[in-house]
Amino acid sequence: MASKTTVLEVMIHHLAADATVAAALQKRLYHQGIRAGISNLSATMQSSKTQIARHSIYLIGSDSDVLNLSNAPDNRDDSIFISPNALFYSAKDPSYAKLVDQIICSRETSPINTRYLRHMTQASYNAIASQFTDVWFDTIPGEAIETFMEHLPRGATILDAGCGPGHHTRFFKQAGFNPVGLDFSRSMLNIAISKNDGIPFHYGDILSYDFPKAYFDGVWSAVALNHIPSEELPLALANLTATLKFGGFIGLNFQVGRPSEIVSRENDHRFFEYPANEYDIIYPLEALGVRVVATHIGTTTRNIHGLPLILRFATVVAQKSKIDAS
Repeated sequence: MASKTTVLEVMIHHLAADATVAAALQKRLYHQGIRAGISNLSATMQSSKTQIARHSIYLIGSDSDVLNLSNAPDNRDDSIFISPNALFYSAKDPSYAKLVDQIICSRETSPINTRYLRHMTQASYNAIASQFTDVWFDTIPGEAIETFMEHLPRGATILDAGCGPGHHTRFFKQAGFNPVGLDFSRSMLNIAISKNDGIPFHYGDILSYDFPKAYFDGVWSAVALNHIPSEELPLALANLTATLKFGGFIGLNFQVGRPSEIVSRENDHRFFEYPANEYDIIYPLEALGVRVVATHIGTTTRNIHGLPLILRFATVVAQKSKIDAS
C-alpha cells in the first residue's frame, strides 16, 4: 500500500527526561502547519533500519553528554534541538525560524491536517465496507483476542471500539460476553447490524463518543488506533480508558513497524499511522495510570487488496487502577 503523500514529515527524537519539552516542540510545529511525531531516541536507535521521517530533529537534554550521536540513524536535513536553552543547532542556520522555513520549503506537499485525514478515512470505510467485510469478517486474531479475554469473567460488558462489520463483537457475544459495538462508518454499522442480531451498535468516533465514564468491564479496539494521527493519540487513549470501570481491562490491537501512509487504491484512501513498536502505545497508556499486564505480537499476510505484504500486529492488554486515583 503505497502513499502518494508524505504524511509524517518530522519525527522528534528525545531523551525520556525531555518528553515535556518534546511535546511543546511538537505543538509549536503543528501551529506552523507541520505534523510531527514523537519517539524516544534510545528506542529509535535500537530499531533504526527503517526510518519513517523525512526530516528528523534530535532533542538533546541536560544529560546529553551520555548520548553518543554517532549511532543515531542517518536522515536528511537533521537538526539538533537543545532543550535547556530552547535553541536549535544546525550546520546551516541555528535559528528556529530558519529551520521551520527549511522544512516547509523542502517538503513535497502542502500541510495535511488531522481533520482531513480522519474524514478521508471515514469516507473510505463507507466506500469499501463490503470489500472489507468479505476479507475480514470470518477472520479473528485468535491469540491476540484471547490474551485480552482471559482477563475478563464471562458475562462482562465489552466495548468494541472501531468495530467495523462487528466480527470481533460477534466473537465476544459467542464467547459469553455482553459486547457493544462502536464505529464511525455508517456503512460498516449497517453491515454489523444486519449480521449480528441482538448486539447493540452505536455510531461514533473514539475521539468524541459520549459513553458514560467507568461503564464497561472491558474495552477492545482493533486497528482503530492506526487511523488516529499521532498528535491525537493521547486523547483517543484517554477516552477509551475513561469509559472503563476501575479494575477493568483494555485491549488494543494495532499494526506496527511500517512507514505512516495514505493508501491510494481505487476507493480506498485511508490514513494509517503506524507506531514503531508496542512501546509507542504502552508508554502513553502508563501515563494515564493504566498498568500493562500482557502483550502479544503476531503477523498476517491478509489485506483487502491482496497485496504481497507481511503485516505485523501488536496487542497490549492493560488494567485500569481498581480505585479512583483522582
